[in-house]
Amino acid sequence: MAQHAGGSYPQAVLLDLGGVVIDIDPRACFVSWATDARVDVAAIAARWAVDDAYKAFEVGAIDFDEYLDALSRRLGITLAREQWQRGWNELLRSPFADVARLLPKLAAKTPLYAFSNTNPVHQQAWQSRFADALAPIRKVYSSWQIGLRKPAVEAYLAVADEIGIAPAQILFVDDNRDNVVGARAAGMDARHVRSEADTAAILQGLLCDG
Repeated sequence: MAQHAGGSYPQAVLLDLGGVVIDIDPRACFVSWATDARVDVAAIAARWAVDDAYKAFEVGAIDFDEYLDALSRRLGITLAREQWQRGWNELLRSPFADVARLLPKLAAKTPLYAFSNTNPVHQQAWQSRFADALAPIRKVYSSWQIGLRKPAVEAYLAVADEIGIAPAQILFVDDNRDNVVGARAAGMDARHVRSEADTAAILQGLLCDG
């Protein structure tokens, strides 16, 4: 399963972060906001969406305060900025233990990179909280910094160009099927994972191959 699509060992491994390296829980955000706003969490969950404002925030087109204005209107609640941010960062739980254990071993064999649809607030949080777990990753390419989001083909091409390796020689792993489809369209060998065990199996396979 781990062997590269072309039959050769990949020259680089590109990982998504949330859902692949880091456990995330969107409901934890909703619970935090609902508790602070004293509303039913179901109402928050039903109204939240990956809307235009969210996508704009993830490509650096608007800042956090501008996104919060849009989010407040969408959810129909008003919170202090500190409350919004606390809830926002509740999304990030902890690194997956089995994946984090394998990263240093694989990094000794293959260059590791990450590509995440993310924003500066979340990035500040995971960089500080999970520094040790993420240390084997040479560089994280963040959507808000490069101005492109997955699953746009040009996003993967831009990352491959920055890495300096042809897309066909990059193994990409993501838990979002649309992102995997986009990466394949860009020429990458992309794998869809549904669990920590799926990701760990791919990484372990790479350690055994080559």
